[in-house]
Amino acid sequence: MANTQQHLDQWEHNRRLLSTLPAGYPDWIVTVSFYIALHAVDALLVYDGVTRINSHASRNDVLMTTRRYQHIWDRYQQLHDLSRKVRYLADPARWVPPARIEQDVLKRYLYPVEESAFRLMGRPAAPPLSVQRPVPPAPSSPPPT
Repeated sequence: MANTQQHLDQWEHNRRLLSTLPAGYPDWIVTVSFYIALHAVDALLVYDGVTRINSHASRNDVLMTTRRYQHIWDRYQQLHDLSRKVRYLADPARWVPPARIEQDVLKRYLYPVEESAFRLMGRPAAPPLSVQRPVPPAPSSPPPT
């Protein structure tokens, strides 16, 4: 497992990516949000000396069974589940309409995970992100011949 700073660097890298994604790609916004949360959590786990994390299942087990992480687990687990839905069940706008990304993904899941992880590491909370940008128009198709 990487060290705390390496996880924080990846967390920041993923946050920069998220701020560039158009709102018309809710599947990617949710997926990147999940990996932002994952690196915030992994930074905390390494900070706390937890070294047995080698899979989503082992991370989930630690979060679910350790009282210190109770404020993280519920939101993290819901974001993990949502990221799987939008990746594998198709039709991501059905699960997260682009107009609801800020409220239903960032504010409900990502920010609380980040805030809790950073608070437990004695770090200030990260500033909010903005991903509400116009959806790019669909490419026009050539006229039928």
